[in-house]
Amino acid sequence: MLLIGCGTTTQQVVSKIQIQKVKIPKELLTLSPLEKPQVKNELDIINAYSLLFYKYKQCEIQINKIRELNED
Repeated sequence: MLLIGCGTTTQQVVSKIQIQKVKIPKELLTLSPLEKPQVKNELDIINAYSLLFYKYKQCEIQINKIRELNED
């Protein structure tokens, strides 16, 4: 749900209220779990950080898509 208000004075008096329902697809609200990595050497550490960054970017993309839906 999105609440939008518009005011006309500097005292922030709300003169118009609009409520919009935005449907967000389930795939944008779902994140796959991130398992604890098994680290045995330096390459495993690099792979673990790489996977963590990949999951972070996935989350960031989904949040941006949700924001775009709210702007419409």
